[in-house]
Amino acid sequence: MRLSLAVVCVLSLLLCSLSPYASQEYFRDDFTPAGPDDKFFFEGTLGDKLFSYAEGGVYRIDTTNSFDYGHSVLLHDLSTYELEARGALVGNTAPKLIEGRPVKAGWGITFNYTEDASGHESFLLALINPAERTFVLRRIDGEDFTNVLGPFACEAIHSGANVLRVRADAGRIEAYVNGEQVGSVFEPSLLAGGFGLYVTPRTTGEFDYISVRTEAVPVSVVHDDFGGSPARWFTGDQDGVTYTYTDGAYIINATGGAMAGISLFPGEHVDFEMEVSVSKLVGPDNYGFGVFFQDFPIETGGFDQFRFLISNDCWFTVQRSFEDLPRALFEWAESDRILPDTQNRLRVFMLNGQLSLFINDYLVYELTDLPSAAGKLGLYVSAGVSAAFNDFALADF
Repeated sequence: MRLSLAVVCVLSLLLCSLSPYASQEYFRDDFTPAGPDDKFFFEGTLGDKLFSYAEGGVYRIDTTNSFDYGHSVLLHDLSTYELEARGALVGNTAPKLIEGRPVKAGWGITFNYTEDASGHESFLLALINPAERTFVLRRIDGEDFTNVLGPFACEAIHSGANVLRVRADAGRIEAYVNGEQVGSVFEPSLLAGGFGLYVTPRTTGEFDYISVRTEAVPVSVVHDDFGGSPARWFTGDQDGVTYTYTDGAYIINATGGAMAGISLFPGEHVDFEMEVSVSKLVGPDNYGFGVFFQDFPIETGGFDQFRFLISNDCWFTVQRSFEDLPRALFEWAESDRILPDTQNRLRVFMLNGQLSLFINDYLVYELTDLPSAAGKLGLYVSAGVSAAFNDFALADF
């Protein structure tokens, strides 16, 4: 039933279709090694170039005395990942005349790096020139390069330290500067490889960290078409609510009393993605039904939980109960993403403390910095409603 509750946190309703980036940390170096084995990037000299883990937790690439760029790379074979680094130029950043042409001082991150048996290198380079505030995405093939994106002026670039990030997905590339997306492109020739740090000739760059996030791989996946075999969900009567498998659907009928219908899925879950389709069968159109998660017992004997509910008159809410009392994280709001009198697909994505909620593949709510804790999850129907659930899926990360 729709209640008017105090708002704890209200977030903007997003009406665009988005896909969550199910990521986990693959690699990180903050350049404060505890010992030699914690130094992942090259340290030493290559010709006139110097690579070092310097004091203050920075990695320095010094090409001041070199007419060649400085590049430190780790060999991997990644195709879908997110690479980020924070860096700055130090010393003289004016353009240098190299072989008769001016070269702007800059630094960047390299990705999809490959090297053949003869030492021929190919990679993609996201490069900024802080003094001129320009950005370019290049494809490097040995001594040759091609500008894939740019160069163009970029107001997001600072004169000092900057954060560069690229998201690569099998040729689809998005580039960000200080959190602002500056471009996207499809680059089909270099689809996977390693990653690294780059400094232009006659330049010194210092880096605070580099991190790589990759797609999280589920450790278990369950699909349930509610055919009843195996019977994972409770059947029978409890507190005036009836739970049945009927014609390939799971029915929770809470029209017979004053209690909500709650059906638990086995086990406890921390990081997960849950999906289910649901439609109202009987009851007022403005009563809620949907899913719950992060269900924890409390000392008084009840349970606290998150609830993600929709109604047949095309409204939705996000609630969290405290000592069994529901409070709105997102007040009931109308959404044209909900379809009346038919099934709607609900999706809950919880990973690394970030919660994303979807209705029919549209992101409608996000919440960050949640504590990681194992809790129960399942299906929810308000008192006075009968609802049918179909095609349940759960992936644990």
